[in-house]
Amino acid sequence: MASFPSLQKVWLATSTTVLRFPLEFVVTLLGTLFALLMVKNNYATAEEAQMIKTIMSCSLCLVWFLSCTLFFNTSNKSIVFRVLSSCLGGFLLFLFVFSLEIPTASIDFLQFFVLSIALHLLVSFAAFLAKQYCEEEFWEFNKQLFLRIITAGLYSGFLFAGLALAIVAIKELFGFELDEKIFGYLFVVIAGPFNTLFFLSGVPVIQSVNTTLTLSYPIGLKKFTQYVLLPLISLYLVILLCYETKILITLSLPIGWVSYLVLVFAIIGILSFLLVHPIASSASNLWMQTFNRWFYYLLIPLLGLLFWAIGYRIYSYGFTHERYYVLLLSIWLAVVVGYFLVNNTPKIKFIPISMCLAALFSIAGPQSADSISKRSQLLRFEYYMQQLDTKKLSFEAEKDLSSIVYFLQDNYTAKVLQPYSKGKLTALLAQEEKPSVSKIMEALGLTYRSRYDLETSNPTVFNYTFYDNAAHLIENIRGYDLLFSVSNYNEVNCTNCITLNGIPYNVQSSKKPYGLDLQVNQDTMPLRLFEFINGHAGFHNANSKKITQRVEHTKYTLLITYLEAAGTIKNGKKTTESYNIKVLLKIK
Repeated sequence: MASFPSLQKVWLATSTTVLRFPLEFVVTLLGTLFALLMVKNNYATAEEAQMIKTIMSCSLCLVWFLSCTLFFNTSNKSIVFRVLSSCLGGFLLFLFVFSLEIPTASIDFLQFFVLSIALHLLVSFAAFLAKQYCEEEFWEFNKQLFLRIITAGLYSGFLFAGLALAIVAIKELFGFELDEKIFGYLFVVIAGPFNTLFFLSGVPVIQSVNTTLTLSYPIGLKKFTQYVLLPLISLYLVILLCYETKILITLSLPIGWVSYLVLVFAIIGILSFLLVHPIASSASNLWMQTFNRWFYYLLIPLLGLLFWAIGYRIYSYGFTHERYYVLLLSIWLAVVVGYFLVNNTPKIKFIPISMCLAALFSIAGPQSADSISKRSQLLRFEYYMQQLDTKKLSFEAEKDLSSIVYFLQDNYTAKVLQPYSKGKLTALLAQEEKPSVSKIMEALGLTYRSRYDLETSNPTVFNYTFYDNAAHLIENIRGYDLLFSVSNYNEVNCTNCITLNGIPYNVQSSKKPYGLDLQVNQDTMPLRLFEFINGHAGFHNANSKKITQRVEHTKYTLLITYLEAAGTIKNGKKTTESYNIKVLLKIK
């Protein structure tokens, strides 16, 4: 009987992997099942949110279960402890994810992302918590994990592309009618069971205290690090040090995004440090020896620049989630630098362990990113409310308060503002659950200022935009017969638009120096838009209120709603350069 050795090997490898990681396999199938259901069915928003949360929970449980497996394989404890620890942790992860307001709140996705990073970092050192630490073995273990992730991604990507192309070929060549969702099914199956099992099958085996991995340093990695990565890092280091020298000489403040650049440089530099660690002390690698010896010393002045930049932003504008994590990473980086400079025999496992703890520190509790950011911005909001009792806010203060309201409304809804607004938002929140920022500022007796607005006593341009967040695709035109839009770049030319009492009506528009003429059958109505815009004080950048104009004719009534209007201002007179209006037409 003929046999297929390759298929037998695949089956043997798959069964071995499943038996080695049973809980990981089960949670992968569970996540895949819910992902397939999402592809198949069009769920309502609430049901879709539950599906998404289940898939996210399964992804976290997969990483947690893998960490537990690696830890208990080296601790020689009973499998009962492994199962109980895995299930208990998985239950807590499900509770955490289902407490998030997904998919509405972006900050909840951020919390999920940070927790996912923490659990992935846990995988890197979980196997070495219960056994004697060996630096070379730790490096080799994580190298194999890293290469396996890349290999699994490449295999999965090429397999999906190849099978998707085969499906398209069958559909086009043989005329088969295939459901378009088949590509979604294919992606889920490959990204789920196939990719996961392929990765798990390559996880290094560390069974006991006496089992060790043999270091194997790839020559390609050495060449890449030595001739590509390290020179680039050195170049960025010179640029950042020169920039720091410049701001010290000129006594200027560092620009905000330099903190991100320093963090990226430092993290990539630490990654490079880890990549060259096994061969850094080799006598034949002078370049790597120099980098390994001086890297953390050269980070010290950059740490000063980093704390200066983020400290000034927090002092001026308070905490946000982004600033919190920049500060947290800055502190973590300072701890890592101090550890490697002070300790005579530093261990590289300190890097993932400390980062994992920092990530967990930021997720929940009064010290978390969410709690501190919310509390910081509410305190700033309360400060401005107290200022309103004694004086009028300046343009810059209104601009700052607008950004605070936007942050709190976007992340926590306007309800969190009510206890600090002295009753000014009560009526608005009773009418609308999610009012716009401009309406909130108006209810506070202030004007909304975007971050792009410039303070000037004599503005030279105006740019009015009306947006109604309650508008729908279907509008109520009761009392009118026609609804259409006109702009300076889109005129109306409608034949037989409507027939009333057996009379067909044609509508045309044409540009004029004063605005436009609207012709309905043989009747022409001049619409003096530019005069109206020039004489109305509401057309300015900070206003988003609804502005309407009513035009009466012996046969018709027009109600014009201005959606956009922009132009220049000279000697107090507005010159309109662009406009967009919505017209309701009533035939008398």
